[in-house]
This record gives sequence, C-alpha cells and structure tokens, in this order.
Amino acid sequence: MAIGFMLVYTKLSNVLSREALFYSCMLPFIAFFGVFAFFLYPNTNVIHPVGLADRLLEILGPNFLGPIAILRIWSFCLFYVMSELWGSVVVSLLFWGFANQITTVDEASQFYPLFGLGANVALIFSGRTVKFFSNLRKNLGPGVDGWALSLKGMMSIVVLLGLLICAIYWGVNKFVLNDPSIPKPEGRKKKKEKAKMGMVESMKFLLSSRYIRDLATLVVAYGISINLVEVTWKSKLKAQFPSPNEYSAFMGDFSTCTGIVTFTMMLLGRVIFRKYGWGVAAAITPTVLLITGVGFFSGLVQWSTDTIAWTTWYDSTSCGSLCWSHAEHF
Repeated sequence: MAIGFMLVYTKLSNVLSREALFYSCMLPFIAFFGVFAFFLYPNTNVIHPVGLADRLLEILGPNFLGPIAILRIWSFCLFYVMSELWGSVVVSLLFWGFANQITTVDEASQFYPLFGLGANVALIFSGRTVKFFSNLRKNLGPGVDGWALSLKGMMSIVVLLGLLICAIYWGVNKFVLNDPSIPKPEGRKKKKEKAKMGMVESMKFLLSSRYIRDLATLVVAYGISINLVEVTWKSKLKAQFPSPNEYSAFMGDFSTCTGIVTFTMMLLGRVIFRKYGWGVAAAITPTVLLITGVGFFSGLVQWSTDTIAWTTWYDSTSCGSLCWSHAEHF
C-alpha cells in the first residue's frame, strides 16, 4: 500500500499544484475514517465475506491462511493500513514538506523543535482521549456496542481535526504566503520551478546521490528494526491484556507517557545539539533501540525457555502420576 501510494503521489505531483496535491492526499483519509466508523464497522456482518473465506480455506489449504484471513476481515485490515499511512503521509510527507517549503534553513533550527514539541503535546492529549473512551465503555449497559460508540467518537474527532488542518492550510496559503503586505525575509527567495520527473527518472536521480542513498538506508533500517520490536511487543501485550478494553486503556496511558518522555527529550535534545553536535544526537535513537531491543528479546527468549522447561517437567510428572495410578489400578 505504501509503495502504491508513492507511485500515485509521484504521478499526481507532476500534474497537480501543491495545494491541490495536499487536498487530494488529505481528503481521502478524512473520508475513509468517517465512512469506516459510521458505515463499514456497523455493517461488518454484511461486508465481510466470511463464507467465501471458509470455502477458499477448504480449497487452498492452510498455506493461504494469511491472505484469506485478510480477506475475511478486509475492512479492519484496511483501517489498520490507512492508520499507518496517516502518520507516514500526513505527518512525514505533507506536514514536513509544507514546513520545508515555507521555512528557510536559518529558521529551521528555531521552528522545527517547536513543531516537534507541538506534535508530542498532541500525543499526550490523544492518549487521554483513548483512555476516556476506554473508561466510557466500562460504564455502558448490557447490549450496547461500546466499540461502535467509542469508534464513532474518536473518528469524529479525527474527521473534524482533519478538516481543521485543511482550513488552516488554506488560510496560510491565502492570507499569509500570498499577502503582498507581509514583508518577505531576504533568506526566503522564490524557488525556481524544477523539472518534473516520472517515477523511473526520480528513482535514478535519487540513486545517483550517495547522500540520498545513505538516508534511504537509514530509514529502511529504522523501519525494519522498529517493526520487529513493535510487532513482538504488541503480541505480548495482547497476552497480558486479553480484554480489548484493558488493552485500549493501556495504550492510551502508554501514548500519554510516550508524549511526555518525547517532549522532555526534545527539550533536552537542544542542549545535546549545542554541546555535542548532530552526530551524538543522531546516534542516541539507534543506541537506545539497540540496548532496549537486546534486553527485550533476551528476556523474551529466557521467558520462553523457562516456560518450555516448566511445561516439559509438568507434562512428564503428570504422565508419571497417571501411569502410576493405572499401574495401581491393575
């Protein structure tokens, strides 16, 4: 999905203006989250092809269990994919692309940390929102679909804030960037129109730059590492919190704590930048991931080994007791 989106985005960027491209990326996300909460989720019994999935599983066998499972609950899988793309597209691509467009290099060191602080303040409030709806579901009467209610509430907030983003973007472009009465800083010169390239030409251009190749390697390595840790960690969380409500409440608290810690680290990061430079600051994240990842997987392996050993001992003693009782009986 991410690769497909980038192909579409590259094509649209060659035919649309920057403003039209922004709205073309934002509005489908906003529409989908609204449609999912108010139409797709309440009608999952109708739109999910459970019978077809069962027949395909009988025909194709367990080797195709994964793709068939995706087909069985396709709307939930699509919601997960769109949620993951939201961070990559809206935050990484659209927001930072717009920030790079309107901010000079000299201004970046001043404003970019503030943008990051704002993002983590939002993470704190989003965690409290998830916790609020988790507690709300606890107090609902029998027969009430708490997930449907909380989903409608949270997705309504997403839709409203998404429309607010579009309104702010429109206002900045109309009343700020195009206002002749506002003096333009000397460092912000009008950029020349660059030649538009297709997907193949863009890839060749990017691969020809060692700097871009190194950045791409860094991003890919980060994505692989964080997903290996996150998927395993969330699987253990589901075992710890089997109730969806408990899991949701924990993730709300976790998001809030993450926002607070990241907010603090970003304030501390400015000191690290000034005192130790970019290299040390950039090395902190992979170093922390390496240390905590090794500790997490080592503990996980040890826990699994102890569990297997205990299970083997329990099975052997149970079998021994069972065999001894049969011997006495005979």
